[in-house]
Amino acid sequence: MFIEVTKIPPEGLAIDRALSLRPIVQSNGEPAPVEAVGLSGSLRRSDPDVVFRGRVVAVVSLSCSRCLAPFRLEVSGECSRIYRPGALGARPGEGEMKEEDLALTPFDGARINLEEIAEEELYLMIPLKPLCRESCQGLCPHCGADRNLVSCRCSESSGQSQALSLKIPL
Repeated sequence: MFIEVTKIPPEGLAIDRALSLRPIVQSNGEPAPVEAVGLSGSLRRSDPDVVFRGRVVAVVSLSCSRCLAPFRLEVSGECSRIYRPGALGARPGEGEMKEEDLALTPFDGARINLEEIAEEELYLMIPLKPLCRESCQGLCPHCGADRNLVSCRCSESSGQSQALSLKIPL
């Protein structure tokens, strides 16, 4: 969904949109479906830039990094962007890029992609190691049992062998 820059009035343009995004890719490489994506905020022209300030909300379907169980995570966060028309970076004869240029997002000068804003923010909000809950006990490394659901005896019987294998001869 695009916003035409020429249609942003001098007082700014309020945005409150529901968006449909493709699945994002988790750190484990698996796709994570995204639902109920909302983008709200305002766009304001400040020649030659366009400034966006707003909020992204969504529900993402993830897999727990400890027990592999699917779960849904509600995320929300504030975001802001400063769009500048054209390519960014050092121009011939200017030397290095300035630090302030790193805060800018280039665009074609005609329109801004709202879905791109939401997608970038989602990638920043999703944890690298998502957990279904903080107290998740994960899978048993020996028998594969979900330790949130069953209590296996592997840890009791292997506890002694693990302690012996850690001894270092002198």
